Amino acid sequence: MPSTTFGKLRIVPSADLGETGPQQGEAAVFHWKWSYSAPGLLIWLALIGAIVLPKANRDRRILLILVPLAIVNLLWLALKKVSGMPSATASQFDTVFHSMAVGIAVLWLVEDYFDSFGGFVRFLMFFGTLVAVACLGILSYSTELSNEAALFLALLVFFSITVIGAATAAGKLCKGQYRPLRFMLWLALWTIVASVFTTYGFFVVGNLIMSSGSSVPYNLEALLMVTFVGLAFGLCLYVLNLPFMILGFTNPFFRKRFNTCLRLQLMPTTREED
Repeated sequence: MPSTTFGKLRIVPSADLGETGPQQGEAAVFHWKWSYSAPGLLIWLALIGAIVLPKANRDRRILLILVPLAIVNLLWLALKKVSGMPSATASQFDTVFHSMAVGIAVLWLVEDYFDSFGGFVRFLMFFGTLVAVACLGILSYSTELSNEAALFLALLVFFSITVIGAATAAGKLCKGQYRPLRFMLWLALWTIVASVFTTYGFFVVGNLIMSSGSSVPYNLEALLMVTFVGLAFGLCLYVLNLPFMILGFTNPFFRKRFNTCLRLQLMPTTREED
């Protein structure tokens, strides 16, 4: 039975042994310092910094970014409960989920700074921002440099390519016009297509990280499995993006950022829902 008192963690092993022995063992006391949990705050400090530091964000409407962030967190909790995901697996995927969710929120908060750059440079800056937040996410959950941490970082890099690449492609296919429905349909298609290809890339890199030079099993069964996983990842990334996109479409403050970011022009009011 663990218990905590003023920075101390006290663990007492217990078992019902009947008359064969004592029911409780000797207590083990661990001294817990607040600094042990400090790395877990890094990713949230990045979010707070993105809210309060930029001058363009000194508007109370900026707090609306917390609404889609809360929604995707509730969806993630529901998914874990419905799927019956083991706690060890859920803990690992928490790292990926929170890194991507907070990373997307940070992008919406700082994208004003990238408006003056050209298309490819702007793409790289979006990508670099998302990867930087992902790195903080890895550090928040694991401070050790291990194969597992490298694997998570590689996954987040490929996810970042998928999210930024799909949004860029969808914006280009809207031909410079603000059309939410068309954008979301193109975004769905390109998120899934890009996810399949980036999952193949992660499959190769992940095997190189974890196999220590052994051969990668390229066979039909493995490729079909990777394709299925890529489709599932694409669907999850689209759902993760959806609440943020809805905020961008429905709120004028964020809609302006969305249009400026993707170089889209507002259509007449009567046609904005096309």
